Order: sequence, then C-alpha cells, then structure tokens
Amino acid sequence: MRDLMKLASLVAVLVGPAAVLAQAPAPAPAGTPTPAAAVAAPADAAPADAAPRAVNDGGMSAFVLVLNEGKRLSAQGKYYDAALVFHKILAEGDEAQPYYQEAQYELGVALFQLKLYVSSFNYFDRVADVGPDHVRYRETLPWLLRIHRELPGETNTLYRMAAYAVDAYPPDLAEEIGFFVGQHYYYEGSLGKALDSLSRVGPGKPELYVKGTYLKGVVQVRKNEAGPASESFKEVLRFLKDHPKVNEARRYEQMAVMALARIFYSTQQFDTSIRYYDQISDRSGEWLDSLFEKSWAYYMATNYARALGNLQTVASPYFEEEYYPEAYVLKAVIFFKNCHYEEALSTIDPFYKEYYDVLKELEAALAAHPDPADFYSYLASVSVKGGRYSLKVKRIFNAALTDKKLKRLFEFVVHMSREIAQLEELKKHPVARGMAAFLIPDLVAYRSLTIGEAGKLARERLARVGKELKGLLAQALKVRFESLNAQKGILEERFRLEQVVEKAGAKPDTRVAIDAEHILWPYDGESWKDELGSYYYPLSSLCGTAGK
Repeated sequence: MRDLMKLASLVAVLVGPAAVLAQAPAPAPAGTPTPAAAVAAPADAAPADAAPRAVNDGGMSAFVLVLNEGKRLSAQGKYYDAALVFHKILAEGDEAQPYYQEAQYELGVALFQLKLYVSSFNYFDRVADVGPDHVRYRETLPWLLRIHRELPGETNTLYRMAAYAVDAYPPDLAEEIGFFVGQHYYYEGSLGKALDSLSRVGPGKPELYVKGTYLKGVVQVRKNEAGPASESFKEVLRFLKDHPKVNEARRYEQMAVMALARIFYSTQQFDTSIRYYDQISDRSGEWLDSLFEKSWAYYMATNYARALGNLQTVASPYFEEEYYPEAYVLKAVIFFKNCHYEEALSTIDPFYKEYYDVLKELEAALAAHPDPADFYSYLASVSVKGGRYSLKVKRIFNAALTDKKLKRLFEFVVHMSREIAQLEELKKHPVARGMAAFLIPDLVAYRSLTIGEAGKLARERLARVGKELKGLLAQALKVRFESLNAQKGILEERFRLEQVVEKAGAKPDTRVAIDAEHILWPYDGESWKDELGSYYYPLSSLCGTAGK
C-alpha cells in the first residue's frame, strides 16, 4: 500500500500546476503510432489495459491508473513528465503484467520524443526481445525504423527489424524496412537474403528505389555477378535520368558510374572502363579515386602518357593529406617498363624513404595502444588535434576513416556522448534525477562497448593498411633492384620480356587533342587547380626496337 501511495503522490506532483519539466505539445513522428491517449485503451492492448481492475486484484488497478495518466501526459506533449511516470511503473511494478509491458513501450516513445534515441532503443529492444507475445511488439517496429533514421551508425536496430516477419511491416513503411533489412543482411554477409529483401523496394518511392537498386548492385558485385550488377547500376542511371529531382541524385549517379567503371575494369574491358571514369565530375567526392583507378586502366591499355598524367594529379600538393602510396609504385613500374631507369629510381627512392617512416609510425601507434578503447582515444585525439601531428599521421588517419562502418561508429559514439550530457543536465532537476541516474549507466556501458568496437575495427583496418604498405614497399624495392640491374646490363629475361619495345620505324604519338576551349600548356613544376586531371606525360620507350 505504501508503494501505491508513492505512485499516487507522484501523479499529483506531475499533473499539478507546478510541473517542473512540462513541455509544449509536439507532433508525433510521421509514419509511427502515437502514444495511446490517457484512459482510453488501445485497440490491440491486453485486457488489463481496457479498464482498471477491482481493489482486490492485488493493487494493480493503481498501476493501470498511473499508466493512463502517463499516456495522457505523453499525448499532451509533456514527455519528461510522462517518462517519469512510466519509469516509476517499471521501477515498482510487476514485469509479468500487461501494464508493465505497456509502460516499457510508452517509455520508449517518450524518450524518443525527447531525442534520447539510444535510451529509447534500450526500451524498444526489450519489447522486441520478448517477441510477438509482447502487447506492443508490432507497434515497436516503426519506432525501430525511426531510431535508425536518427542513428544510422547504430546497427542493433537493423538486427531487431530483421527479426520481424514481413507481414508485420506497416504498409506505408514496408519498402523502407525492406531496404534496411537488406542492408542488415548485406552487413552480415547473407547476400541471398539481402537481395530478397531489397527486391521489395519498388519505384513508387524514388529516393528509396535508387538506394535499394544501388545496394543490389553492390551485393551482386560481392557475389561476383558482374552482369546483374552492371544492370542494377545502369538501372540507377536510367531511373535518375527520369527522376532528376531525387534527393542526392548527382551523388548516386556518380557512385553508379564509378561502380560500372570498376566492373568493366574487372572484366578487362579497359577502354569502356575509361569512358565511365571520364564521366566522374571533378566536383564529385569520387573524383580523386577515379583518377587513380583510371591510371590503372590506362596502364593496362598501354596508354602510359595518360596514366602518368593522372598520377601527376594524384601526387599534387592539393592532395598531400590523401593516401595513395600505390600511385608511386605504378609510376615507377611504367618508367621501368619503358626503360627510363633513372626516372624509376628517382620515383622509388623518395617514396620508400617517406612511406617506410609512415609504416614505422603506424606500427608504433598500434604497439603503443593495444587496447581497442585506448586506440579509439588515440584516433580521436588525432582528429581533434590534427595540427600537432605530422602529415604522415594525418595520412594514416585518413586511410583509417575510408572505412564507412568505422565512420558511422565514430559518429554514433559522438551522439551517445551528447545524449549522456543531456541526461547529466536532466539530473539537475530533483524530480527527474532518479530517472536520469537510472538511464545513464546503461548509456555509458553502451558507449563503452561501441568505443571498444570502433577501436577494434580501427586497429584491424590500420593493421591491414600496414600489411598492404609492407607489400608496396617490397614491390618498390624490387623495382629499384631491377632498375639498378638493368643499368648494369644484367636484367633477368622474365623482366626484359615485359618491357615495351618499339616497332622499327614507329614514332610515339605525343599529340594531344586541342579544341577551341583548350590550349596546350607545358608543365613547369607548379600545380594549378584548374589543371588537375588534365596532365599528359609524353613517354617513348628507350628499350630499343624490334622487327625491321
């Protein structure tokens, strides 16, 4: 009876004129169910919610009354006050009772409306964990979707959404849920299930269709299905041509073009690959990657002048913080194959010196921070205090953050830190102190786990970067060794067979097509922004002639 009086007292405090944390009414999120109105029971609620029970039911009627009062406050937009009521029920109620399950769901709703998204998920997660037997299981699915929209780096919402049967998807959200469930299966490596789920995304919602079709192409690439993948990416381009106002249309167009260029490169259709790379705008975030990758396509097509010209852009001072060590090795290999041994050596020697130091600094950082959480803090300090670190460290950091999953985890940690700060501020209000103190430990623990996951992933990513860099340095030494041997006239036959030998009487084509809007300007060692991407490095083989 004493607990019931406490509950009644709490209600009296919250509904009185001096309610400390009352908010103005706020609209419920689109596409999601609203909190149930006070007193009125939801249509699909358990019988216990339909009407208060008699006094002899062990006192549960008081919990039902308090639950309904919390719903009334929530319906009025007083989410802080409502959350306090629902928290009190969960702290003192019987978790086996339907009103307790209602309070779990309603607290999740209230916390979401307060923008405490991670705390909100913790309660919806408990609903989803019970499964279909929970009185609010189906209603929780749209809220999981809303949380994921707000926290794209949080993947547990995807896991929970994937557990729902397709017939539980609300019709107006079914395609969006299908997309995110497909994304979940892609992350998990269940590629067949990913395609099945993504196939539910139709053209009726243009932006979602573009994303879903693009992801289908990515999944098909992972399955080594070049034909279907290219069709998916071409469908993205066709659809965007008819729907140019789709949000981020240009970005997805460039991503699809880039994907097609890579597919044609992988199938050794180098000229076609180059045509697609040429469609990448210099304003696109894909541009520098496209120039570097196009260098490889030019190399494979034996267009060494264009390959070297693109590599000149990649190595320009404008991109000195970017990480493309392979560009130097490719450049040296081109010189070596054309018997320009001095140029090969002058490319390899400074590359080896600089990137050997990069490798050592990387290995030292990994050795100094073996704990994943500590390593996360190290990377975070590089991000915040980048000016105090060498250019080499910045390159390492940039290399690590090319991993999109790692970026999302970093962003998620930042959000959780903000949410913890918000709860710490809430603790200053005496009436909310108990609830805030209850929520903070779970949130801190969740952040700690995520920091550990981010640190572990970062270490794995950078260890892989280190392994790749070791391989490049080994290749560089090999090119250097063979260039020195060639200068001494002792080049191995297998390397000699790979070199470019001009046909007798042939003249290298050093002409560049010029039109009314362009001029040919000799490169004098200075890099100008408007020149980037247009360099041409005329190169003739010095390996002799054959076949008179």
